[in-house]
Amino acid sequence: MADVLEIGTSQSQQEQSKKKDLKMLLIALGIVVVILAALFGIAYYFNNRCFNGYEVQSEVERSDSENVKYSYFNGNILKCSRSGISAIDNDGNSLWNGGFEMKQPQVDTCGEYVVVADVTGKNFYVYNGKDEGQSIETALPIVRAKVGAHGVVGVLLEDTDSNVLNLYNPYSSTDSLLVEIPSNVSDEGYPVDFDISPDGNSVVISYVTIEGNEVENKVSFYNFTEVGQDQNMLVGGISFGDEMASDIEFVDDDEVAVFREKGFTLFRKMKQPAKLSEQSFDSTIRSVAYSDQYIGVVTGESEEDKKNFYLFDLKGKEILRRELSFDFSEMKIYNEEVFFISNLNCRILRSRGSEKFVCEFKEGIDTIYPTANGSVYTLLNKDTIQKIRLTKKG
Repeated sequence: MADVLEIGTSQSQQEQSKKKDLKMLLIALGIVVVILAALFGIAYYFNNRCFNGYEVQSEVERSDSENVKYSYFNGNILKCSRSGISAIDNDGNSLWNGGFEMKQPQVDTCGEYVVVADVTGKNFYVYNGKDEGQSIETALPIVRAKVGAHGVVGVLLEDTDSNVLNLYNPYSSTDSLLVEIPSNVSDEGYPVDFDISPDGNSVVISYVTIEGNEVENKVSFYNFTEVGQDQNMLVGGISFGDEMASDIEFVDDDEVAVFREKGFTLFRKMKQPAKLSEQSFDSTIRSVAYSDQYIGVVTGESEEDKKNFYLFDLKGKEILRRELSFDFSEMKIYNEEVFFISNLNCRILRSRGSEKFVCEFKEGIDTIYPTANGSVYTLLNKDTIQKIRLTKKG
């Protein structure tokens, strides 16, 4: 009997030990779940909190005139006027500069390159921050200029009864003129807009033709590789009927966005253009913005109408939609943030939909740019360049 009792007692003790171990495991798991939930909640709060104020960390006086224009450039700032251009950092320190005299300077950037063209004049300059810049004089007045990531420049020139799109390599030691694309106004129509691919191998041009009361908008695709040379550079075309395609933007080397009055179309494979995606809206597009990740569109027939904001990825997939209850004069996309800016207000919207910054300024602002620090921004007003840190009031 003693042996039986000892065996039974041993089994009972083992069961109790197992229950105790299970209880301790459940307690430990519960603690882990609570900690993870707390950490998730803290992370969610910090990743989605909305700031409504700011503190000035540094300030530099602006001594420029009203004709100076600023733009964002690879984490720094471009400062352009009729007498020259310079790149400055977020503390106002000069990185490089170039001098010229222009009546109407127009700036475009891609990668490390900057082109400044004298609209209605016959000169443009290309800078990369490593030399004094390259200048080229054209034979005809300049309408618009675009630059690629390797310094190749597309320049639309205007003649009396025709237009010419020239491609230049300002760094060539022989002939800087690479390609000429003439267009007769009576045949192709009037060029509305164009863009050059970052690699400099493709150009897309929007034309409008008018015959009597009939208006047609056509988009032509040109490629300068061996494929395009076999076809006189013209590798594709599409008609949008009477819907104006007024904005052409390359979003990478092999994909271009054609913005229409009430939508946009993405094309890929520039050697043999093919439609990737097409989006259409019920009302007119009021504003567009794009980056190397996203395309942003705001629709609304007039200032009084309801405005809707849409955010798409570069495959044309809608990832965010929301109604806007505020007005703005400028919309930009930087990294994962969408900026809506007006003279006295700024709103920064995260790509996932939450608001990051909502602020009304006492004095008018020109614009605001991001920095490498996610909570620090560069604020430009008429008198100063400020580095600000976002804060939460109240």
